[in-house]
Amino acid sequence: MKRFLLKVLFSVALYLAVSFTISIFTPYHWGNPWFSTKIKYLEEINENNYNVFFFGSSLVYRQINSRVFDDYINNSNQIVSNSFNLGAPATYTPQSYYLLRNFLNSEISNNLEYCFVELREIDLLGDYFLHQERSTYWQNFDDLKFVFKSLNSNIRLGMLTKIHSYRNYLISYFENTFRLGHFGKQMLNSDYYNKKYIGENGFLPLETHLQITDDISIKERLIQRQNSILEDSELIPTRISQIKNELNSKRNYYDEIHLEAIRSMLKDSEQKGIHLIFVVSPRNNITMELINLSDKIPREHLIDMSNPDKYPSLYEFENSFDVAHLNNKGSEIYSKLLAREFETILANN
Repeated sequence: MKRFLLKVLFSVALYLAVSFTISIFTPYHWGNPWFSTKIKYLEEINENNYNVFFFGSSLVYRQINSRVFDDYINNSNQIVSNSFNLGAPATYTPQSYYLLRNFLNSEISNNLEYCFVELREIDLLGDYFLHQERSTYWQNFDDLKFVFKSLNSNIRLGMLTKIHSYRNYLISYFENTFRLGHFGKQMLNSDYYNKKYIGENGFLPLETHLQITDDISIKERLIQRQNSILEDSELIPTRISQIKNELNSKRNYYDEIHLEAIRSMLKDSEQKGIHLIFVVSPRNNITMELINLSDKIPREHLIDMSNPDKYPSLYEFENSFDVAHLNNKGSEIYSKLLAREFETILANN
């Protein structure tokens, strides 16, 4: 029995040693193939002339056209903008903050002047994303504490929801710590880091993805999503109504833990000479709590594009790919509107 236990301990120690060694040579972004492919591309071209970057979920990746944004800003003659979209599907808070922090410590960010990061509520990490590399690779103790403190202070969430979220985060943290299930997809899928993810300066709208993908399952899912708003004409009006109801809500609650983290990020960015701007994306499931949180952010560090009354074109059917995303035409409109709001910030500072 003693010999057996020694063998078990030796095997565990060997496994941990190998895992730790692998982690030393593994880039911080490895488990997010969309983001990772873009970073590898930027490292390969070895050009540090990009001075504006966008971080966030598919609402950034699929909707902010860097070329259109740059054309608008450069025509205004306030600054020279050369931007790159680092958005990636399902890259929610705090994963986007993790990627941003590490990016700011990399050589690619040497010429960074302005950085846009999507403002979202703390992700509850649903069961669908459990045991996936993109949900575990970034898990670390500091972010785990941040999430737990935020969830614990959230008066909207019931205890069972909190416990379920604690559980999922703990499992993901444990899997990352011990490298459980890691690197399998990279070894089995030669297309894991697909250069098609780069699109045009990091921007790849869903319409274009549908046109260029060779993956039948992806093509079928995208067609299904595209057809959903044709089959149910109430999807977009319902989303608009939900957002308006939240905007008109009288609740005063906001996430103080999240606000504290935002203030820390603003301070750190300022020390690096970077103007950090949080963006509330259109078509997101906006809550009054998120709007209350955004109200606490200084105006020179916030752009809110969520209001359907202020930006009706961003919610029109003809500009939609599905209920949550704009099509190519809508993305061009959004990118110009975002650039216009950024121009206002530049003019006031």
